[in-house]
Amino acid sequence: MPKNLKTDDLISVLIESRVEKAMEHPHFRLELADGKTGLPLSAEKRRESLRILFGEIIKGMGLERFAETPVELLDQFAVMSVVKDDDTAGLLRSLINSFVIAYSTPETSDRAFLALTQVEDLRAEVAQARVQTSDNTAVH
Repeated sequence: MPKNLKTDDLISVLIESRVEKAMEHPHFRLELADGKTGLPLSAEKRRESLRILFGEIIKGMGLERFAETPVELLDQFAVMSVVKDDDTAGLLRSLINSFVIAYSTPETSDRAFLALTQVEDLRAEVAQARVQTSDNTAVH
């Protein structure tokens, strides 16, 4: 079956625009480093890594959700998945598939919903911590 060139072109353009936006912010909290030197990746190596990782994120979350997600989160999720040596796309697919399976099963639907609210609580905790530290710690 031939690939849909329009979709592939759209994905390439979207990835490239998100990579370039991420490149405008070279100092996110987490950065990829060169395995040999331990230094942050050069701009071109970072750009290439983000292209690959953002492609994996699209595979895991889909084109629409990827387009809606702030580039800072895409960048930091991609970096964390590399740091932890986790499957970038697989994490997202697993999250969605596991929740859908557990939630659609009567015996586990309440526990699945509870797990979702616990993840949401973690997200709120992170948001609160970022608000508390971002106002007073802007160091350049």
